[in-house]
Amino acid sequence: MNQDITLTVDYHDKRCVIRRRDHATGEERMMTVLTSQVELEQVIREACSVAGPRGGNVTWIQESTTGWARVKRLVEPQARFVLANVLQMPLPPKARRRKTDKVDTARLQREFLSGELPLAYQPPAGWRRARRLVALRENLVNRRTALTNWIDRYLAHETWVDRSGLWSRRGLSRLRALPLPKRDRQIVDWKLEELDQVKQRLGEVEAAIVRLYDAWPTAQRLDAIRGIGVVAAVSILVRIGPVKRFASAEQLIAFAGLAPGVYQSDDTRRAGRIGGGGTDKHLRHYLIEATIWARDIPRYQGAYQRALRRRGKKIARLVVARMLARSIYKMLCDQVPFQPTAA
Repeated sequence: MNQDITLTVDYHDKRCVIRRRDHATGEERMMTVLTSQVELEQVIREACSVAGPRGGNVTWIQESTTGWARVKRLVEPQARFVLANVLQMPLPPKARRRKTDKVDTARLQREFLSGELPLAYQPPAGWRRARRLVALRENLVNRRTALTNWIDRYLAHETWVDRSGLWSRRGLSRLRALPLPKRDRQIVDWKLEELDQVKQRLGEVEAAIVRLYDAWPTAQRLDAIRGIGVVAAVSILVRIGPVKRFASAEQLIAFAGLAPGVYQSDDTRRAGRIGGGGTDKHLRHYLIEATIWARDIPRYQGAYQRALRRRGKKIARLVVARMLARSIYKMLCDQVPFQPTAA
């Protein structure tokens, strides 16, 4: 007889809703506890005190959300930790009509007991730190773009100033000396001051990424691909994580959001948009940006030209991005250098 206890958790910052199932007795009850170390430890300790003496184990199940890393450190010494990928779970009938914590925990538990619960990737602490560094650079780049766009739109709306070469050294000097109304002058100066701070911090972050690159032979191997530089090589590797978590190159392509959606019924089948839930849009951005140069690599040039004639430039670059992802997958799995010419 199964002597285990399963704790299925709907995790929130303030409170956790827990469905406790005792497989030996068939008892199942709901409880709500505060999201604190003391409260969660007490729940785990109580379950272990019941399952342990009779030879059972405790399993903690929760969906991949903010906070799973600290909960895992709390749970794992005493119980098994399972992280569910709810984005890959099929939607139940009329799923949009009713969603409660009770329904969510029941659904997670049902999929787990049937052996069909999709598991989420749990990046180690080192990968998480590297991802935070790369994500910080991406945030700084977005903020820099937002500031420059704001100033450009202000000048286009309020003045007749020539905006060509505005972000060169000479253009910035001209912008700082531009006669503007007092309040607008102050706002533009604040924006420029923040822009200087963002650029300085961006330089520091990119220097840290370069140091990571220098100690990472795999990133140096990836840098050999035309269109992928030092920063992009580290960012792509960090976004992918350990490549063995993908069973095939097609799974990596789907994770990058480069696989089209499929709509099929009987003999009818059509492809939809790329992307979708559970994809990494930043990884897709790096791969598609790299195709500006990678499309001229002999390995990809023929496929690009054929797709260009049939479907246009955008689809042709998507084709090259998928081929590039397959090449990266092989390089990472087999630890081989990039071959610019096809076999």
